[in-house]
Amino acid sequence: MKTINKIDVHHHIFPKEYVSALKEVGIEKSFGVNFPKWTVDTSLKKMKENGVKVAMLSISTPGVYFKDHQFPQGFSENLARLTNEIIADTKEKYPEKFGGFATIPMLNEEAAIKELSYAFDTLKLDGVCLLTNYNGQYLGNKQFENFFRELNKRKAVVYIHPTDPSDDFDYELGMPNALIEAPFDTTRAVANLMYNGVLDRYPNIKYILSHGGGTIPFLAWRLASIEYAQNGKRTPLIRTFYDFLVNGEPTKGLNHLKNMYYDTANVSGEYALKALKSFAGPDNLVFGTDLCISKLAPIITKNLAKDGNFNEDDYNKMSYGNCLNLFPSFRKYFQ
Repeated sequence: MKTINKIDVHHHIFPKEYVSALKEVGIEKSFGVNFPKWTVDTSLKKMKENGVKVAMLSISTPGVYFKDHQFPQGFSENLARLTNEIIADTKEKYPEKFGGFATIPMLNEEAAIKELSYAFDTLKLDGVCLLTNYNGQYLGNKQFENFFRELNKRKAVVYIHPTDPSDDFDYELGMPNALIEAPFDTTRAVANLMYNGVLDRYPNIKYILSHGGGTIPFLAWRLASIEYAQNGKRTPLIRTFYDFLVNGEPTKGLNHLKNMYYDTANVSGEYALKALKSFAGPDNLVFGTDLCISKLAPIITKNLAKDGNFNEDDYNKMSYGNCLNLFPSFRKYFQ
């Protein structure tokens, strides 16, 4: 099955202004890997090679925060604004080719909410890209509560991308974190959101998880059980007994996980893709490449239909249909 109408939700850019700003404070790698060179033409070329009609642009890790580095006051806030305006400008110049996720200076609550408003109301970006943790603070941390409340009011699309794990989890295996820690940190972030009750309090947020949700499809049953042992809450005995004894599963927790969207970036091989497809279902899979980073994107993209054993309807839902429900402004380009 072949389509040239894909919407790529996992498409990173590295504007020269962003890369230069990071080099000035001693940052030259993303997830332990050197920054790739990028231009708009780079994205357009790779999109054509992978059958992508629309790419949702985002800034990858390390975002605008960096452990163990000194940077000037306001640096993160200014860098987030700069990258958001670059993405918005690219989207304005190529409206039929690009959408975009906003970068948020999450460790400054006032600036985070201000940037969210600017990104949505002025720049007209399509959602936000949140990293799994910010200097070791995972997304369920109470310091992000007001920001998630605002996301919920706006019924925002939140794309979650992994970053380097906190020091508690970094065991210095001697390899770039991109190779092994990426899927685990996505899993940690979602578990943290559930453990701290964020998914219960703010049900209107629509989540897209990178790399097939990390290890979530495999660990879903176990992770879903966190719903019944949340931080600072008494165990909901009636609900727990009903779900486990009557339904035979952690139904409420599984529903949270199944309501999220899972991208296909770097999900390779029939064993992985069939597990993801079985767990998420055809209505919650979205296409992703991990361009302009992954060198294996063309191979993984080519193998999607075969490895996932998709029928034509489900393949088209994954390729673009489900994204049109998340980003209806792009429907006019798919008539």
